[in-house]
Amino acid sequence: MFTDHSYGIIPLQRHEGSWMLFLVQHNTGNWWSFPKGHADDGEDPKQAAERELYEETGLSVVSYLDLPSLEENYHFLKNGNNVAKTVTYFLAEVSGEPKLQPEEIVDGKWVLLSQAHEHVTFDEARRLCQDLQNIL
Repeated sequence: MFTDHSYGIIPLQRHEGSWMLFLVQHNTGNWWSFPKGHADDGEDPKQAAERELYEETGLSVVSYLDLPSLEENYHFLKNGNNVAKTVTYFLAEVSGEPKLQPEEIVDGKWVLLSQAHEHVTFDEARRLCQDLQNIL
């Protein structure tokens, strides 16, 4: 079994007293989740997460929430190999106009945090949405 680790930002904004988060639809499988990716050489996890956020969405971190990061763990097959994947997500308020990276992202949308679990594709992402709603 191979292991793989990625880093991402759960992009948040306050709108009329409610938290909104930005979801992306990945072009590999058209599933909805959060922006994420692998660290480049010399990057720490937050640097990788910020770079991936900007590359995939055009959004930038304004400030990190004073909350612990969240983790998503799952398994998948890649080229006949079982991969154990861990994604560490940092919670951050973001700004900017979404500009999606067409090579990796098919679509993106702002959704109410309270409804985000209805928009994400996988159970682990739904759990993250519930955890986030509980701590915010």
